[in-house]
Amino acid sequence: MSRKVVSIDIGKSDVKATVVEAGFREFKIEGFYRQELNGDPAGVSATIGRFVDEHAAGADTILSALPPEAVSWRTLHLPFRDNRKVAQTVPFELESNVPFGLDDVIIDYHVLDRTPEGTTVLAALAPKFEVERHLEILTAAGVDPKIVDAGPLASLNTLNLIENRPSAFAFVSGSDHAVTVAFYRAGSLAGVRSLTATEAFGSANGNGSSDSSVAALAANVRWTMLALNGAPIEEDFPCYLAGSAEWVESMIKPLEDAVGGDWRRLGGVPLAHVDPKIRAQAPEFTSSLGLALREITPSDTVGVNFRRGQFTFHRSEQELRAGMRTVGLLALLVVALTVGDLYANYKESQVRLASIESQIQQVFSATVPDFGRVEQPLDILQEQIDFLRQDVEMLDDVVPVANSTSVDLLRAVSAAVPRSVRIDSEEYLMDPDAVRLNANADTFESVDKLRLKFLDTGFFSDVQVKDARATSEGDVSFRMVMMLNKDFRPPSRSR
Repeated sequence: MSRKVVSIDIGKSDVKATVVEAGFREFKIEGFYRQELNGDPAGVSATIGRFVDEHAAGADTILSALPPEAVSWRTLHLPFRDNRKVAQTVPFELESNVPFGLDDVIIDYHVLDRTPEGTTVLAALAPKFEVERHLEILTAAGVDPKIVDAGPLASLNTLNLIENRPSAFAFVSGSDHAVTVAFYRAGSLAGVRSLTATEAFGSANGNGSSDSSVAALAANVRWTMLALNGAPIEEDFPCYLAGSAEWVESMIKPLEDAVGGDWRRLGGVPLAHVDPKIRAQAPEFTSSLGLALREITPSDTVGVNFRRGQFTFHRSEQELRAGMRTVGLLALLVVALTVGDLYANYKESQVRLASIESQIQQVFSATVPDFGRVEQPLDILQEQIDFLRQDVEMLDDVVPVANSTSVDLLRAVSAAVPRSVRIDSEEYLMDPDAVRLNANADTFESVDKLRLKFLDTGFFSDVQVKDARATSEGDVSFRMVMMLNKDFRPPSRSR
């Protein structure tokens, strides 16, 4: 059974949509559609409503994307693989880099790579008011998107359609309002950055059509590519360029001159699942096309979803009722198939239950003979397990550094503090990988002395100072992350 997926990309001056017909194993890009917008929010909603009625009627799933200026992101490498720790750490790693509190933003992330050393994630952040405004426009248009992604990130999924794609290449997708630059190495995303109009055109900011704007944009793309690549671009390095036909035509020669590399128009290379009749349109619809691919082939795509917390996606009441009817019919069928079986097995179940209870009593008596026969042996066993767990937790107060205990580690940290340094500790936390300290010191120099002293203890493989800043009281507030050196063998001590 096929389903219709429609992805919507709302820009500053237009709305674009990609319509995909997806089956069990195959899918087909049905078409690309575009509609001009005016600046009035009410007019935008009305235009989108008419646009959806015309091109997305009967859609099973609708997706949308935020524009580049509404989203910020960073690539983070975290020294652990556990999903729970990654989810807990990402918001705090982003907090110091944005002018918002965590309560004012929506955060999501995509895992790029996992190695024995840790996890690399692409973490994205959007202010709540941007997500709310985006959903208000769509709601007024009668649209409830399942996913709200970031347009620049969604566009990267279009690259999966390139036939015989090289393992290392660059990708630039742009318009007069923003430009996305991405680098791939060994077949995987290595870095991505989105330049807004101000960042892209610099002092020559305009509509991107003048010679000065084109030159400024080419120069900024060059510096961005050099930063992402960490080295000059090779002469034959593959670079794909996407955008409107006019924009690509105006930029390809300046980019070849400014950057180097082997530049290729995305519309000129074979794209799987895209009919040759509409292939030339694909470079202008990379965001909406990539967003649709994320829904259809989620296993090898990049994406985030800002429909979280108060913005969590809920299906319409009609879909919910339809689902409940299906569930109800299935439930009636199950009841009809099982009710006779239940009655036939009732007597047998009673016998088996008595046998099981007898076995439980035997196991209980053998495990805790002091209690004799009791009515609720499982409750007594659970109490005994809880007592034993408390003992284990007490014994588990050993840190993963040789056979040292948490007290040994705390003693080593305390002893490492120079007498000349004043430190007020507000929080001391220890987990299997690190010790985390929130404290105040008298000077920045004292903070650096503490870092070196802690590193000299041998208990830590790395000591990092984060968010060190002067306070209004005249001292220095800082966070310190001390990674445990699990290969360290402290000298033996007398008991």
